[in-house]
Amino acid sequence: MKQRLHRIISLAAFAVIAFAYLAVKAQDLFYVVQAQDLFVYDHVHFDLIREQPGWLVPYVGSFLTQFAYYPLLGILLFVALLTLLAWLVGWAFRIPSHLSPLALVPSVLVVMFVMGWDYGIFSSRHYGNLFSPTVGLLMTSLLVGLFLRLNNRIARYLCTLLVAVVLYPLLGIYVLLALVAILMADLIMMHHRDWILAAIVLIAMVFVPIIESKMFFPNFNGHYAWVAGLPFSDFFRTFKIWIPLYAAFAVVALMALMVTMMEKLSNKVGLIISGVIAVVLMVFVPVSAYSESNFRTLVAVEHAYGIGNDDRVLELCTAQEKPIRSLILYRNIELWKRGQLLDKMFQFTWSSDTIPSENERMNTFIAGARVYQQYTFWNFSYRWAVERMVRNKPSYADLQLMAQDVVYNHEPELADKYLSKLESTLFYKDWANNQRRLLDVSVLHKDSVWQLHNQICVVPKGAIDNTEYCEYMLMKHFTNLYVNTEKRAELSLAAAMVLGNEDVFWQLCLALCKAHSDWTLPRHVQEAALLFAFKRQNQGLFEQIQLMVGKDGAVCQQFLSHQDLFARLLSQPTQMDINTLASICQGTYWNYYLNESHSVIVFD
Repeated sequence: MKQRLHRIISLAAFAVIAFAYLAVKAQDLFYVVQAQDLFVYDHVHFDLIREQPGWLVPYVGSFLTQFAYYPLLGILLFVALLTLLAWLVGWAFRIPSHLSPLALVPSVLVVMFVMGWDYGIFSSRHYGNLFSPTVGLLMTSLLVGLFLRLNNRIARYLCTLLVAVVLYPLLGIYVLLALVAILMADLIMMHHRDWILAAIVLIAMVFVPIIESKMFFPNFNGHYAWVAGLPFSDFFRTFKIWIPLYAAFAVVALMALMVTMMEKLSNKVGLIISGVIAVVLMVFVPVSAYSESNFRTLVAVEHAYGIGNDDRVLELCTAQEKPIRSLILYRNIELWKRGQLLDKMFQFTWSSDTIPSENERMNTFIAGARVYQQYTFWNFSYRWAVERMVRNKPSYADLQLMAQDVVYNHEPELADKYLSKLESTLFYKDWANNQRRLLDVSVLHKDSVWQLHNQICVVPKGAIDNTEYCEYMLMKHFTNLYVNTEKRAELSLAAAMVLGNEDVFWQLCLALCKAHSDWTLPRHVQEAALLFAFKRQNQGLFEQIQLMVGKDGAVCQQFLSHQDLFARLLSQPTQMDINTLASICQGTYWNYYLNESHSVIVFD
């Protein structure tokens, strides 16, 4: 009873701690990884995954990943399988109860692997990223446990060879890992110096991947035959990210050796050492997790958009101290939707971090399709979603974007194709059914998004090149836009101010003031108008602009009180002047234009 209690306590402690930690830290991550995956109940999807060795692992992993649509459900399932893995490792290697914490090590390392993911989750080519390592290690442990319970030597030889030949196409690297663990367990735990078994394992590991990958998977690159079934992504810290998973494989392969060595210790000492190992690894999970703030904010934003919680998007983006360009774009979109763009857009920092990637268009690659869709550029949104799908794999997120784009673009046949695909999923069928009503043109034209499209989209005076960076293309478009609605004017004024395009700014500002004599200039427009008028050194124009913005207003009075500072900053600024501006004019267009705009990159 006491021995069983040790196992139960260690498994229960792991399950509770892992669930609590992931529920707090990883709900957004689980949802986004799920959204970047796809599981469809049809033979086309099955055939697509079945094109490489080890396909059963990602197929099952993809089936399980879909449940992370509800993050807590996905986390619960994830922790349950990791707890099962810990129990199965203990069973397979006959780990004594006083060493039961050792069985937790592979499970803890899998958690560490998942929490180490970075922006590469947006460029994954593998299905079932969340669950496939756990599924694979479960199968490995099961095979080892069954082998160690075979007493007949001939049966061992036949089963080992049969496992390698039959299961390699299904399990890939996890069969090879099982063969190594079987050989180690037979040598160390069973004390067999069985050279025949060693030869069978060695020959199977060398030749089975080569032969079967060529026979059954002609489109698969044979150079990767020995790692087939591993999740792979365009991670940007590749080596560091893979360390926990490689360590989990090494622990499983060498578990027999670890157990044999620690069995020589007394029960109390063995329990303490194995417990310390498990605890140290669990403590190291949050320490080694990829906690870069922009990444955590980005996955939270993508989660919020995915469930239609746009209010959370604005809250997240405005709270980010030094956002990447994607978050700045999302922030401005949400401000614009609320009519606050020209009053608040420069209150937040424009100094941006870059995504740690050699891909110079990573922001556009991740957020381009959604950004274009938010501005109702259906064709551009569709193009970037398709490009991401072709480069990576089909996903729920891209299918949603593509379906919505073609629905609003009056392409019913193509829309039916994507909506039908989503209707055959478990959790996105309701969304797809709701989109189908927009295939009725009379319903579509009453939709608020369609009406917004008519207010802001028009053929520009300058050509649009959709091969350019997302933000740069949008800035060019809005500054060249023929303006005859307030929605367009707001976007064009904002773009002119971001780029410092004074000609476009004056054209729009003066035209709007003339057309709307009672129009109250937004705060940032007032700031830009005063600065640009002062910059021209035309006293008559400057006085006219003061009257236009309100000479007694707070903005005008603030500018006039620091007029000498602005004169120096526009001629020969010193570092002291720049620091003074940053301290007294924080959150103004003046600080952006004179202090931040030179370092703002709108091409990422």
